Amino acid sequence: MWNTKILIITLTVLVLIEGCAPIGQSIDQLSRIRDQASAIESDLDTQLDELTLMRESIPDGSDQADALDALIAQINAKLAVVQTSILHADQVIESATNPSDPLTIAADAVSPYVPAPIQAPLVLGAALIATMLRSRSLTQGTRSIVESINHTLKRDENFQAAFSANADTIRTIQTPTARRLVNKWSD
Repeated sequence: MWNTKILIITLTVLVLIEGCAPIGQSIDQLSRIRDQASAIESDLDTQLDELTLMRESIPDGSDQADALDALIAQINAKLAVVQTSILHADQVIESATNPSDPLTIAADAVSPYVPAPIQAPLVLGAALIATMLRSRSLTQGTRSIVESINHTLKRDENFQAAFSANADTIRTIQTPTARRLVNKWSD
């Protein structure tokens, strides 16, 4: 939740800073920032790979292992923030360039009739709001799924046995983000 708030503030500031630029230039600027985030993601992935290799050679329980585990956890947290930022930037860029919901379609239709300095903030702001609303809806839907499975696990022993028997298969199919959300919302 906090990472999303930081992203929203950052994108809002960028929209306001780029407000005087034409829409195309503002989208290009956001694309460049997204590309910079991708480079950071790549660097973090490389660091994580190197640390994971290093960690494999160190015995569990040592001070060095604990320090590396903490560092790996920090990099994973940073990586999650960067990946979320990239995802949201992609969604905003897509919404701004290809309006598909009522809010972005309306902003795109109105933008030619407003003064140039307001066009980019209008279109990008509408895309940002639409992205936030979709993200919130998806998060609520995902949480509802996790909670309904947890509820059923508590009440139905047969379902619990079948679910437990297939837990390894479920984990291999889950994305890291899905696993993180399930762990966050599980009892």
